[in-house]
Amino acid sequence: MVMESQTGSGAPGARRALFLAVVVAAVIAVIVVVQMRTSSPEAEPEGTTEEASEAVSSDAVTIGDDVRDAIGLAVVAAEERPFAAMIQTTGVVMPNETRVAHVRPLAPGRVEQLHVRTGDRVTAGQPLVTYDNIEMGQLAGEYRAAAAAVERAEAEADVARRALERAGRLVESGGISRAEQERRDAEHKRALAGINVERAALSNVEQKLRRFGVTSAELSTFSSAGGGGSRGVLRAPFAGVVTATDVAPGEAVDTQTEVVTVTDLSTVWVLGDIYQKDLGSVRRGQDALITVESYPGETFSGRITYISDVLDPTSRTAKVRVEVPNRDSRLKLEMFVSMQVPTGETRSTVTIPSAALQEIDEQPVVFVQATDDRYEKRVVKVGPAQRDSVPVLEGLKAGERVVTTGAFMLKSKLKASSIEAEGEEEEEAP
Repeated sequence: MVMESQTGSGAPGARRALFLAVVVAAVIAVIVVVQMRTSSPEAEPEGTTEEASEAVSSDAVTIGDDVRDAIGLAVVAAEERPFAAMIQTTGVVMPNETRVAHVRPLAPGRVEQLHVRTGDRVTAGQPLVTYDNIEMGQLAGEYRAAAAAVERAEAEADVARRALERAGRLVESGGISRAEQERRDAEHKRALAGINVERAALSNVEQKLRRFGVTSAELSTFSSAGGGGSRGVLRAPFAGVVTATDVAPGEAVDTQTEVVTVTDLSTVWVLGDIYQKDLGSVRRGQDALITVESYPGETFSGRITYISDVLDPTSRTAKVRVEVPNRDSRLKLEMFVSMQVPTGETRSTVTIPSAALQEIDEQPVVFVQATDDRYEKRVVKVGPAQRDSVPVLEGLKAGERVVTTGAFMLKSKLKASSIEAEGEEEEEAP
């Protein structure tokens, strides 16, 4: 009986102890959660963190004094200055037609090997195509026959010379008459003339072979029996770029077949259109300025070499050809360009230093100082640079201050901010 009362009284105590333990654990959990939330940056009230030294938006950059000093940022005021008035038009880059070689064989044959491909750069005299030249094979045989005839004539002349020398000694001793000596002298002269005739024939064949590109070293092999052959080589007439290959190995060709086209791109033509009203300000020999979207802020100079005498009946424009040096081959054929022709007049134009001009999303931009620490991106329309200055046609007023030194750094910060924003949008997207 005593044990039953002890057991019955112990069960409620155990239940109370278990209940207290659960309550304590719940309280501890609540305290931990509250502490985690209060320690999280999200729980900090606005304005409790220090202001950042720089901030970036989609169209402006805000930087503090320390950052500005670190990058050496400098600003200048845009100013109006007299700039040469320009006739503006568009044009297309074309090859200099006087420096385009359409290489053709001088005789029918069959292509054996093509040494170049379209786009290859070649030097003057570089082999382009090797082909079996039928006419050259015939000339090789004629050359060997002519060379043999020269040797035979030289041998005969040598025999005639020795006979003449003996006749001279015999005449002095009375062994032969002077008439015999004279006869031998005439035979020697005929032998010498025969050498000249055979050499002329050999030279004639040699010249024909040289027209097929045969070199002096190759000619020396033709004299031996079985030497040389009908294998001809077409070579580059000048240094340039292979702009077309129109044959393949094994293909038959003749004198009308354009085998390879080589173009010298050290100079190019830019063909533009000038409106009728502007023709009075354009003349041959006048300078022209070429700009390309691929090279913002860079200007190529050329000279007008041709003005069409006939207007296009639809557009009422005349074709103008500008010859432009292109030694580094940066101007590509069929490239679309802008052309400016100075008229000799001057106009007051807003100008900025070339260092202030940047490019973002393929558009020319400048950074305009809005406040002491805020710099706004501004899209502008510019003309061709003259020395270290760029005329601004649209988007900027005289007196507005633009960033020069440090403009590239602002552009980099703006682009980095744009990339970061795009990444956050992709993360938020479902």
